[in-house]
Amino acid sequence: MKLWMLICILPLAAFATCQEKGTTGDFARSSTEHIINYIDQPFIAKSVAGVISRTQGDQGAMPGVLFELQGTGTDRRIRRTTTDQHGRFKIRNVPEGTYKFKATLDGFQSVMGTISIAKKAPRANVIKISMSVGV
Repeated sequence: MKLWMLICILPLAAFATCQEKGTTGDFARSSTEHIINYIDQPFIAKSVAGVISRTQGDQGAMPGVLFELQGTGTDRRIRRTTTDQHGRFKIRNVPEGTYKFKATLDGFQSVMGTISIAKKAPRANVIKISMSVGV
């Protein structure tokens, strides 16, 4: 049995955000990681591709963020990529289904949530993740 402690923050957008202190399961853990922000509402997209930016300051792109994806069914292997200089990430050939994700970068609060890949999802649906400074 795993014990989780959640500290919820008022929603900043159409989804609730919570800070999670505890285990990160099979995902990598930053050497400075203490706070994990959890996005309650799943992203629904045609593919695993998107952009990660800063929450505070210039809200600029974030290169070098580790983005991990794990299946929630029987295939629990983790696929990894890092964002390019424009904060973009992509994991190819991900079949339809629901996946857990985690975005991690030293000096920033990690972000975890869920992505549902559906071929009938609107093409305009883009995965946009914001990360806050601080650990």
